[in-house]
Amino acid sequence: MKRRDIIAATPVAILSVRVQAARATRPNRLKPQVDDVLVHAFGASAGEPVRPADWNGERLFAFPKAPDGVVRDGSLHNQLAIVRLDESAMTEKTRGFAAGPFVAYSAACTHTGCEVSGWLAEEQHLVCPCHGSQFDIHDAARVAVGPAPKPLAMLPMALENDRFRVTGAFSRRVGPEPL
Repeated sequence: MKRRDIIAATPVAILSVRVQAARATRPNRLKPQVDDVLVHAFGASAGEPVRPADWNGERLFAFPKAPDGVVRDGSLHNQLAIVRLDESAMTEKTRGFAAGPFVAYSAACTHTGCEVSGWLAEEQHLVCPCHGSQFDIHDAARVAVGPAPKPLAMLPMALENDRFRVTGAFSRRVGPEPL
């Protein structure tokens, strides 16, 4: 490696160390990790494990919770919209991230990062209320109505002992592309 390559790489290395140190001091901001359990994000059940019996026919909001008890609620990028679908209506890609009829999508819109909190029951679309983007939950959160430029990220999970456990990383970058 040449001297100028080392000099050019130094700021990147320093920034990387600083980012890692900041994450270590704020574990609630870490991305979901394998073996995290999904817990209710809001309401009277906040922090309690999400269970299949909790569904009312719409989406349910959750955060990952680490085995040591830390709820990873320090970033909108960790908020999930969990939906229950007819498995026969899922695309193959959606099925690959599902735990039976349940699929977890990032709740951070890919347009400007707003919280995807809306729901159109008839179409079964998640909706971003900021600019009206709609995401087809049966087809890997494909953008059905723009301006979002790409689908929502999916988080792979498994249903074990009546709880949802994270089994891998998000399917894609969460939220909008950086400027």
